Amino acid sequence: MRRALLLAVSFFLLAGAAVNLPAAAQARTWTAPCLPGGGGPTCHWWDAKVVSINDGDTIGVKVNGRGRVYQVRFIGVQAMELHRYGNYRRWAGECHAVPAARRVLQLMRATHWHVRLSAQHPAKRFTYRIGRWIAVKVHGRWQDLGAIEMAQGLTLWMSDETDPAWNDRYNLLGQQAAQRHIGMWNPTACGGGPSQNVPLRMWVNWDPPGIDKLDPNGEWMKIQNMSATQSVSLGRWWVRDSMDRRFTLPRGTVLAPGATVTVHVGHGQRSADVFYWGLGNQIFQNIGDGAYLFDPQGDLRDYMVYPCVVACSDPNQGAVRLQVQTRAPQFVRLQNVSNHAVDLYGYILEKEGRPYDFGPGSVLQPDQTMQVDVEGYASQDTQFERHWGMDHPILSRSGDAVRLETFNSITIACSAWGDASC
Repeated sequence: MRRALLLAVSFFLLAGAAVNLPAAAQARTWTAPCLPGGGGPTCHWWDAKVVSINDGDTIGVKVNGRGRVYQVRFIGVQAMELHRYGNYRRWAGECHAVPAARRVLQLMRATHWHVRLSAQHPAKRFTYRIGRWIAVKVHGRWQDLGAIEMAQGLTLWMSDETDPAWNDRYNLLGQQAAQRHIGMWNPTACGGGPSQNVPLRMWVNWDPPGIDKLDPNGEWMKIQNMSATQSVSLGRWWVRDSMDRRFTLPRGTVLAPGATVTVHVGHGQRSADVFYWGLGNQIFQNIGDGAYLFDPQGDLRDYMVYPCVVACSDPNQGAVRLQVQTRAPQFVRLQNVSNHAVDLYGYILEKEGRPYDFGPGSVLQPDQTMQVDVEGYASQDTQFERHWGMDHPILSRSGDAVRLETFNSITIACSAWGDASC
């Protein structure tokens, strides 16, 4: 289901931390609100002493400053990868990896290597590492380290379903950093890259109809060349989600002016403009996530993070009117009521749990209409009559709603009736 989690946001002070640890250490744990200001979910907390910095999202600690060293993976954020660890003066890795690790080092020095760990579930793990939020004391107050990294554009937001307390705030801080083009959101941070001035557009189908895990290929990413004159060579560019999973586009991949390449998550036979990641399950979180396009030198060139919570507007808002017929045969009619052409490619009709996405060639000139019939299939499509692909009616006559949306949940137009609302 598409859910836009738009919660009120306050700044980031923290109060404490926790861990699933030996019985001898249990007496030092406590519980307190996960987020500053009280209220919301409760976390388990623990004091710890930092003994190593692995990279921008992992540290080694001794809980209560003694005993075993635990590797702690930060919940909710993803730094780029170091390739050379050990002595911090010799750190090396992907573009953006070293700045994130150095910021962690700087904050550990400021907090005198004393941190607080927290989690909603003490058993939280990432393989061999325990999963925790990290609090550092800077200028006399406890602050969340992940929030600092997100606000400075040093990490990607990696939403967490089991420990979601910081999801909304990390998403907000990341989108604010993207708006300011700081850190990894600066498309030239790693130097001028290939086709640097060619505008690109990326979107991801993160919630296909039905049960996501049964249809990995229902999840896909599209990259469109928005230039009318310049091609882009995408060979050795790569896409990823917020976890460390990536697909590298093969050499010779060229994106012509106005053209699109599609990367499906699952398996299939590639063609010139359709590729398959080769994964066996879905990867995009329905609670919020992102898709990212990097050039060969490591610059983040385009992305889509959802749900949108910052600068959530679209030039076509208000340009389309929806008319819905709920009696048989059911359809949704879209009319361009603006004075400019509207290209519906890259938008979806959303009837909760049943999205319909428009393909290429879906342009409406002023006052033109397009009808999307609920029943019927794409093989029956014409320029101005499309088919949702259903074999039965889906619109409730007593009350329902249909939205025209972007893939990151910005509403362009909406029609609701009965007890439903837009």
